Amino acid sequence: MAARPTLRSIVSQSAFGAGLAASMMLGGGVPAQAQTQTGTEPQAAAETAPELRLPQVGVVGEQPANTLRNTTGLGRLSGPIQSLPQTIQVVPQEVLRQQNVTTLEQALRNVPGITSSVGEGNGGVNGDQLRIRGFNAQNDLYVDGLRDFGTFRRDAFTFEEVQALLGPSGQTFGAGSAGGTVNVASRTPRLGNFFNVEATAGMGPLFRGTADANYQLSETSAMRLNVMGQQSRTSGRDMPFGSRWGVAPSLAFGLGTDTTFTLEYLHYEYDEPTDTGVPVLTRPGSSVGQPITEYGVSRNTWYGTPTDRDKSTLDRITARLQHNATDWLTIYNDTRASHQERFFSYSILGCNTTCVGNFFNRTGTPQYTYSGAGSPYDSTTWGVQNITTAVARYNTWGFRHETTLGVDGWYEDFERTGYSYGADRSAFLGNLFDPDNGTSYGYTRSTAANATRAAQTTAVGVFASERLWLTPELSVVGGVRWNRFQTDYQSYGPGVAQTELNADNSFVDPRASIIWEPTRDYTFYLSYAQSSFAPGSNWSTQPGQASTNNTLLEPERNTIYEAGARGSFLDGRLGLSAAVYQITKNNATETDALTGTTFSSGDRQRIQGVDLGATGQLRPNWTLNARYSFMDSETTRSLTAANVGKEVQLVPEHSATLWTAYEIGGGERRNLTIGGGITYASSIFLNAANSQEVPETFSLDAFASHRLNDQVTLRVNGYNLTDQRNYTNVSSGRAALGTGRAFTMSLAASF
Repeated sequence: MAARPTLRSIVSQSAFGAGLAASMMLGGGVPAQAQTQTGTEPQAAAETAPELRLPQVGVVGEQPANTLRNTTGLGRLSGPIQSLPQTIQVVPQEVLRQQNVTTLEQALRNVPGITSSVGEGNGGVNGDQLRIRGFNAQNDLYVDGLRDFGTFRRDAFTFEEVQALLGPSGQTFGAGSAGGTVNVASRTPRLGNFFNVEATAGMGPLFRGTADANYQLSETSAMRLNVMGQQSRTSGRDMPFGSRWGVAPSLAFGLGTDTTFTLEYLHYEYDEPTDTGVPVLTRPGSSVGQPITEYGVSRNTWYGTPTDRDKSTLDRITARLQHNATDWLTIYNDTRASHQERFFSYSILGCNTTCVGNFFNRTGTPQYTYSGAGSPYDSTTWGVQNITTAVARYNTWGFRHETTLGVDGWYEDFERTGYSYGADRSAFLGNLFDPDNGTSYGYTRSTAANATRAAQTTAVGVFASERLWLTPELSVVGGVRWNRFQTDYQSYGPGVAQTELNADNSFVDPRASIIWEPTRDYTFYLSYAQSSFAPGSNWSTQPGQASTNNTLLEPERNTIYEAGARGSFLDGRLGLSAAVYQITKNNATETDALTGTTFSSGDRQRIQGVDLGATGQLRPNWTLNARYSFMDSETTRSLTAANVGKEVQLVPEHSATLWTAYEIGGGERRNLTIGGGITYASSIFLNAANSQEVPETFSLDAFASHRLNDQVTLRVNGYNLTDQRNYTNVSSGRAALGTGRAFTMSLAASF
């Protein structure tokens, strides 16, 4: 096997980005004399020269309830969200706290149009596997603007807020991002001292504890520590217990000065059962199949074995630097290195013709078997990334400019060792109505020709954008990103010669927008953007996709046209937004759910939609976060003629979320905060042929909290109060169920 770069060598090479700022020369520029944000009245833009400071990296301090007034915290997306020409939906800290969110998946249930997929692809995928507006987004998860390497379930104990940037974002984030990206803003040190601790117990059962401590070291420096521990079992499901714990210390220097440096570390471990869901079967005489829990199987049913576990250990370190070089130039340099070790196994059911007949006719025992997919494996993933960005705001010849230049380089190394079960699991026969979860299977090192698989991905991107104000109210944005994306893949087994594959692609992703801001409270925009998905992008998470044919595929191309409007009302407390869009995906690929094999379907997919949102305060004691999404999806071209005109898989036509909270007696001894909301998604098809369907999802959740004194608060949460049978993770051929009705109680203390 060819020698691969070491972590030390890659970290050294990643320093190339630090030289960008030194090489920047903006000829003919005059330091900006305009407002730093669109929050200033446009008529004053060209008059006086207020001191210019760009927002700091990360979310610090108290954020407005109207999230349109917030920033993303990313240098390459500077300014308030209200002025950015893209649909951006934020799940703020207050909502995360009130809902007692513990995972990224739970947080994103507040964003319509995002669905979760069951792990697929030869057992290589699980963890947070998202589809945004129907498109695969498994590699489009970011933390503080940097890639979050590895495949795992993310816990929310370090989350400040969660941002969903909808629509192709190739110019900003690089390869992928067909439907959009998700960025988590982390908790980082701030000035001041505080200590927050919370303990939660609930049905399932669930036991969870978290602590968040911040200590100011000096006038400009601070440290912060977040810790978490949890033992739980999914409420309403016959599944084993899982556990997780994590610790995240961080340091910040130069807070409130021209140069801020933040260093963060995360150690996170979990050991939890895996769940591939229940199979989808088609009743004789019907053309559309549904999950077997729609035909009488108890939703408590779990078809796993004691071996079916996901055990992960993650170590991640992040360094972020922001330097205000002048009153018009700010430089960002962000670096991340992470390492994940993982053991993973799950069981996928098979139900043959006899099984289907017995199940629907009730003439005999519907006996299921286990497929050959899902055998155990160990994997190691590590990666490193550096992004250097320079943002300049200046005037030339009476025109105001905001110019962004940057270099993005990252490397990811993946290696996986497979195991084989000692017994032939295909000979196992179980009862669909009464599964046997106690049969254990021993396993040994695989002797297959691909027992060991490895992939190394190297990516480099250079990006630039310019926002030019033609008038104080009207501006245009143009941007472009050049990407070089290379993946090398090896597979071998005992006594088997190594197989090597390579995928090497270069491509360009542009964007353009027109933005009109008649006042500080209103924004209207038209935008165009494109993103590309390169062959080999998923080989580290879906090694079953690696084949000679797949190296020859052209990159998928995704194009969006969007028109939107945003407004702030009630003295800026409440933000309303609306957008219409169309996304077209060319050269789409398909992946077989069991084998992981990817092939070019030749499909052209089109999604037209509407996004509506409301965020903020109706009254000072009444908060609201509501969103609605309509998506009209269609396969407009396909090598499979019967699929033309069908809906795109995993795309709900209607989805909506609502969360509201009302405080009574604020600041008084007799006080109560009550709230709740709904999560809804219409039925979706699980495959391109539209022959498998999952019914609509609906969950009614609520909470009530009472401050016992200035430091202690008691909160009770109720989930899925109507006890609806919901499917929270889906894939072709199967669907996993969410929790039934459940309650938790939390006691939180702040000092």
